[in-house]
Amino acid sequence: MYFFFILFFVSLLAIIVMIGRKFILLKNTSGEEAHQAGSTFISGVVDLDKVKHRAVENFKKIEHNLIWVILRTYLISRNFINRKRKEITLKIKNGLNKNRENNILEEKKEVSKYIKIISEYRQKIKHIKHKIKEEEGIE
Repeated sequence: MYFFFILFFVSLLAIIVMIGRKFILLKNTSGEEAHQAGSTFISGVVDLDKVKHRAVENFKKIEHNLIWVILRTYLISRNFINRKRKEITLKIKNGLNKNRENNILEEKKEVSKYIKIISEYRQKIKHIKHKIKEEEGIE
């Protein structure tokens, strides 16, 4: 999709450059010399200043509308993406919490006496270490 947009704008820019070169050629040379140079773009009847003025005005209007459309699209898409991101993260968190709760319940059911004894022993060792550090003033 982006490729076609890029291709379109590059082509549009090339056309603008070609037309601009014709205007410069017409401005710098007289009508006969421009015709000899291969420029049959505008006849001598049209006032180039009026055409240029109208083109600039129209370009400014188009530019203003284009900027407005781009900003509006950007803000709407950003809002949509943020909303969807929050919904997805909430779903993921809820899913993880459910999995954790299920795992905790399963673990509580499956805990053996040996694991309980080991965990109690580790807690006692941590408690004893903490008391020793307090008495010695280590931490």
